[in-house]
Amino acid sequence: MRGALAVAAAAVPVTFGGGCQIVNTGTEIRTEEQMLPVSFENAEAEKAFAAIIYGTERETHVISRIGCPSVSLFSRTETVAFNAHCNDCIRAMDKDSDLRITQKEAEDRHRLLVEQGKIGDRR
Repeated sequence: MRGALAVAAAAVPVTFGGGCQIVNTGTEIRTEEQMLPVSFENAEAEKAFAAIIYGTERETHVISRIGCPSVSLFSRTETVAFNAHCNDCIRAMDKDSDLRITQKEAEDRHRLLVEQGKIGDRR
């Protein structure tokens, strides 16, 4: 009996400390958005762009929640679709709005995201 109580007592902090959600629903927004017809100055620019796209999280918003982030009974989120995420990244790095990503534009954006801690360093 004491052993069972000890196991139950040890399981409680693990359950609540690790996060628990009973119901989590999510929807994708801006799904109708088509990818912008972007081109790249060279392969290095394309490589830096890919590192940004796949290294950053898509924007997610919690719309409603019953509880707190670590323990909630219900949570509903909206996440930006992949094409929309790519377009947001393109618009942020394409300084002259010509839909042609130069190596400098891609590397500058990557450096900024590394400094902000939003992406890991490629090296």
